[in-house]
Amino acid sequence: MIISLYTSMLPVIIGGVFNMLFVKIKVLSFLKVPLDGGKSLNGKRIFGNSKSLLGFIGMMLGTALATMFWGIFLKQTGLEHYNLIYKNYPNTVCFNLLSGALFGFAYMIFELPNSFLKRRFDIDAGSRGRFPVNVFTFVYDQIDSMIGVMLVLAILARLSFMQYILAVILGGITHVLVNMILILFKVRKYL
Repeated sequence: MIISLYTSMLPVIIGGVFNMLFVKIKVLSFLKVPLDGGKSLNGKRIFGNSKSLLGFIGMMLGTALATMFWGIFLKQTGLEHYNLIYKNYPNTVCFNLLSGALFGFAYMIFELPNSFLKRRFDIDAGSRGRFPVNVFTFVYDQIDSMIGVMLVLAILARLSFMQYILAVILGGITHVLVNMILILFKVRKYL
């Protein structure tokens, strides 16, 4: 199951790395429009500047392209039977682009409640707050997007509830490890 999970989800990891680089492209800065439109609720920003239209576009585009190319690779190498989704759906360019965009969309949508909560507690984007809030925010930062991504996977691959929970936990652990590698290569500043 673990090999199949990574085989199915590698495009999301690649899409996330793509997005980190995509949002730094200066010519696209006109798309750094905050999703909350700069609006506040009870004197506090709804999501903050770090959740932007550019991030949504980048994550959806990156994950869609990664899923398409990964599907081609799996088909050419005869490894598509390891992908949990292809047991129920065809490995086609069109399906991969659409499902990849859906994974990217779910990734971003499920990060929004975390940003909303952090603004309520006056925690800046990229920080965790003070103990005991920092323990909760660290764990939630690692699994918020995984909850959404693995929900899409659970629906497409018809996972059981326990398989879904395992996928979220493994996704959270993988998220930490990938972030540590990105920090090492100075692509990301914080865990």
